[in-house]
Amino acid sequence: GRGADENHLTFLTHAKEEDDENHKDKHDYNQMVRERLSRSSRGIGSARLSVDRQILTAASTWNHPTRPPPTPAEADLHMVQQLSELAVPVMAPNGCPIYRIERGGEVTWHGPGQLVVYPLLDLTRSPYQQDLHWYLRQIEEVIIRTLDKFSIHGQRDDDDTGVWVTTSSGSSSSSSHNKIAAVGVSSSRWITTHGFAINVCPNLDYFDTSMILPCGIEGKGVTSIMEVLMEQQQQHHHQLPTIEQVAQVTCQSIEEVFGIEIHQHD
Repeated sequence: GRGADENHLTFLTHAKEEDDENHKDKHDYNQMVRERLSRSSRGIGSARLSVDRQILTAASTWNHPTRPPPTPAEADLHMVQQLSELAVPVMAPNGCPIYRIERGGEVTWHGPGQLVVYPLLDLTRSPYQQDLHWYLRQIEEVIIRTLDKFSIHGQRDDDDTGVWVTTSSGSSSSSSHNKIAAVGVSSSRWITTHGFAINVCPNLDYFDTSMILPCGIEGKGVTSIMEVLMEQQQQHHHQLPTIEQVAQVTCQSIEEVFGIEIHQHD
């Protein structure tokens, strides 16, 4: 997120502790990583996925003199591709690229096995409200209703955004409070961007706290639909919902919660 703390990239913190033993080169590298991911780092070559004047000018340049001018759709696609190429990610030790992006929230991971939903809504129009707190609660409600269709009880947390599940720890009477869906939104002139990610069946090793502190939250874990259902022993592996099935239910939940109708286009 735009205000995320680089210290929540725990692999840098661990490396810094090792650096005290005369690992100057590694220390210099980690310092460079922190600078490239810092809140003030912008422009071409930074690890920030954002649009500023310098990047926008470079991305909008059409370097195909032998081809006719692009259509509006081609121009938009070209700009998106250029914007992603102009940002240079930092690579984590596990091979994941790291970017700073323009949304609220702390560090997290996105990848295969997640359903990432990116609503673009004009909150000035009915039936929406010009209230980001309202919007966040509505998004959480969408996720809670979606999980309920798969017999998972999702809940809000008094302190942290997102949707959580409480699961028992094996045969013991103890339980754990784990995030199953992360929410991170932004808006400009009441047009929403970014959104939420539901963990359907990702490799949860990417949330290992030796790499990152997910959402900057200590003492709470991360789980997925697959993990919860398998712990509940309600599903066999081949019967677990696919990302496509979860996406379909999520669209239905969006329609119910926001009171709108979604039209699909080819």
